[in-house]
Amino acid sequence: MHNINYNEGKFSFVSANVSPWHKCGTVLDHVFTAQEAIEYGGLDFTVEKQRLLTERWLDVPDHFATVREDNNDVLGMVGKDYTILQNRDVFSFFDQIVGSGKAIYETAGCLGKGGVIFVTAKLPRIIKVIGDSPVENYLVLASSHDGSMAITVYFTPVRVVCQNTLNASLGQCNNKVFLKHTQNVKERFSEAATMMGIHSGYLDKLEQAFNLLHDKKVSDQDVKYIISSTMMNKEEIKQLAITGQVEFSTRKENLILELMNYYHGATELDSIRGNAYGVYNAVTGFFQNAKSFKSDEVKMKSLVMGGSGYQYTQKVFDKLVKY
Repeated sequence: MHNINYNEGKFSFVSANVSPWHKCGTVLDHVFTAQEAIEYGGLDFTVEKQRLLTERWLDVPDHFATVREDNNDVLGMVGKDYTILQNRDVFSFFDQIVGSGKAIYETAGCLGKGGVIFVTAKLPRIIKVIGDSPVENYLVLASSHDGSMAITVYFTPVRVVCQNTLNASLGQCNNKVFLKHTQNVKERFSEAATMMGIHSGYLDKLEQAFNLLHDKKVSDQDVKYIISSTMMNKEEIKQLAITGQVEFSTRKENLILELMNYYHGATELDSIRGNAYGVYNAVTGFFQNAKSFKSDEVKMKSLVMGGSGYQYTQKVFDKLVKY
């Protein structure tokens, strides 16, 4: 289930050029401006904090409801120090990160009653991997009005041939930052931009890393070792050290088999199968395109919000870089 907000007879989602997989919202025939994102993405509303009262009209101390001012929908409950980041402020944040006018908005919208919003902007810089398709770069922001999550901003490259989202972080150049909804959140925008490393050569370093992975040849045995060893927990690592072998659960065995099948069978990997870059694309592609999740919301949390899928692909990337 997509959980896209539905308000006043339309879905709160806008996409550039391509109809989204959930077939909801507005598709524009061009990349769009911040104003169009707000208008067509159903983000043209503000949120306020309101006092909470018991059924006997007693104040609930230090707790407030967040409420949409356009339709009075209650979005969530927050503490007294929670600071609302209005939707229009989100786009000013993008301008601080990439420079005014340089971000090209491709999707925007909100979930539930409007409690979670998200925006993606395509950056002008393209990563070139020798012998493979170019990698386009996007900046994504997700934030909540319901107290469920911090302001989350992350950079993600997308391999053009298969639309794989490659969440890779390199050393001190972080591809993701979290900002709490505190009083000084706007003041931290510039700091967050620097933390992400976009202004300090992150993209150059990532391009170099991808090309190094492309040059690393791997056998099928190497691939299975990398995939399986990255899944080991502390007990399994200890077992391997003592006995020289590991007994995985049926679930893990099946996951390893599915990953190996995807590596060998996905046509979009034909040009990079046999090198470390192909392995990384196989892992990200599997979680993005093939693995079953209980719901689209679970998938989003796993891959986008730092969940198990995101963590595993990052571990694979780290292992391949050092392999």
